[in-house]
Amino acid sequence: MQKDSERLRELSINHPSAWDMDRFRANWLLFVETLLKEEANSLIPSRRIRWQIEQTPAFQEVVADWDNMDGLHRLDAWKRLLLAAEDACRTILPACFQCGECCRVGSPTLHLEDLVLLQSGKIPWDQLVTLRKGEPALSPFDGRPFVLPEGRIKVREKEGLRECVFLISETDRCSIYDDRPLQCRAQACWDPIPASETAEMPFLLREHIFQGVDLMMEIIAEHETRCGFAVLPGAFEELSRSSGGNIQEVLRLLSYEEHFRQFVSDKFKIDKFKIPAQNMELLFGRSFTRMTTLFGFRVAEEPDGTRCLLVDEPGGRA
Repeated sequence: MQKDSERLRELSINHPSAWDMDRFRANWLLFVETLLKEEANSLIPSRRIRWQIEQTPAFQEVVADWDNMDGLHRLDAWKRLLLAAEDACRTILPACFQCGECCRVGSPTLHLEDLVLLQSGKIPWDQLVTLRKGEPALSPFDGRPFVLPEGRIKVREKEGLRECVFLISETDRCSIYDDRPLQCRAQACWDPIPASETAEMPFLLREHIFQGVDLMMEIIAEHETRCGFAVLPGAFEELSRSSGGNIQEVLRLLSYEEHFRQFVSDKFKIDKFKIPAQNMELLFGRSFTRMTTLFGFRVAEEPDGTRCLLVDEPGGRA
């Protein structure tokens, strides 16, 4: 008898008729995620399926009336939502609901077509970063790593995340949605073909942005000659081979590249161009110091101001 009463109690708790709104939402989320694992369209983000259904008047009516429904009406409403979810998995509407899933897995790489967005100020220059030839990157289509065959310009990502800087996390909305770049406009979780086709279109390069500004292009070329990314992997390979014997050479390389940036910044503060410090990553890409993490290290400053190279883990030292 006791076991029967426990089963009845568990059944009543897990039955839609007994759910409050918090339990309703939790079970709704669980159902959609479970359903996607079973459906052929499992590549579609669960958030996208939920958004498609949750924007319908039928779903919103259920949510609005749930607390006032009796048990039978709750059960009937829940069944209708389950059928709607199953149908949505099979018939994804070809429209962006701004669920934010695309924006959370990486920021867009810009194409030549996007230059007008920079020139008009729709995309601020200080929210861009240059990735240089030879740098490791992740494919926006399958997440696989590859080496950049040429320079690229990307929108920044939030510190420590792959999330695009223009995603408003609280609302899942893009702050530049009406003026988003080509790659974002082509992105469609229901159809990967348009986005993959953008890879064949010309990418935006620094020479496009600074076209006609010869001095700027000369400085960029000088930085590439003296501080091209290719020298960094070589320095860390030698660090490994020498068991740390050339650590001072690595630190010298990092310091030289940093001084190059500082010199340009200081010079142009008193010159007509006045390059803001926050635009340096567009001009020269990420600093060598920041990129040490690609090789499993980080730079730390001692109390006396000297810098040391640490293994990128708590307490580590090269």
